[in-house]
Amino acid sequence: MSDTLIPGTARFRRGYFRKKREKYLDLVRNGQNPATLFITCADSRIIPSAVTGTDPGELFVIRNVGNMVPACNGSQHCPSTGAGIEYAVTVLGVRDITVCGHSHCGACAALFQDRSNPELVLTGKWLEQGRSVRDLVLHQAAPDYGPGAPVFRSRAEREQVLRATEKAMVVQHLRNLMSYPAVAHRVAAGELKLNGWYYEIESGEIEAYDPDRLAFVPIERQVPPATRRAA
Repeated sequence: MSDTLIPGTARFRRGYFRKKREKYLDLVRNGQNPATLFITCADSRIIPSAVTGTDPGELFVIRNVGNMVPACNGSQHCPSTGAGIEYAVTVLGVRDITVCGHSHCGACAALFQDRSNPELVLTGKWLEQGRSVRDLVLHQAAPDYGPGAPVFRSRAEREQVLRATEKAMVVQHLRNLMSYPAVAHRVAAGELKLNGWYYEIESGEIEAYDPDRLAFVPIERQVPPATRRAA
């Protein structure tokens, strides 16, 4: 076991847990009632509660490689992701679902690399669901590139394509959420809202997808002025 984990548990009990003890006891007595399902990447640089400033019990979190939502078509790559979505929507009754992508995503970068690594069979199969997004972005950014791993003309071009892919993945997986009957039903009833976020690790900034503009905009523009002042 890592030498840092055991001392960390002691600091947690003495510090954070002690401050939030009543909150934890209330969650034990009354159960959880999170308002938001937060789907994000397994990347160790993403800490959902820190990014959102939320307390225990406020987020129901699903994490996987690439913050992907497999389409609900009866042959899912990852039944656990689908099960988590169904549980959050049907049992917990969350009112928001946020798909949060991020900059410098290893899963997105892997889509542009050679797929022949025999030690990454499961990873390769999982990433296949992002292949269509990768191809679309690549065609729009550099239509002269053919199939296979592209050799970018410059580092700047590569970074531009990767950032675009990371954001396009969020949009695609918002669409995939609507393939879940429980999600589609509650969205149609006005009981559930879907949100797409993009977290820039190097700046801490978050952009939110605006379906009217078909673009990501700084999240502050979507926050009501009164709420913004309170923050």
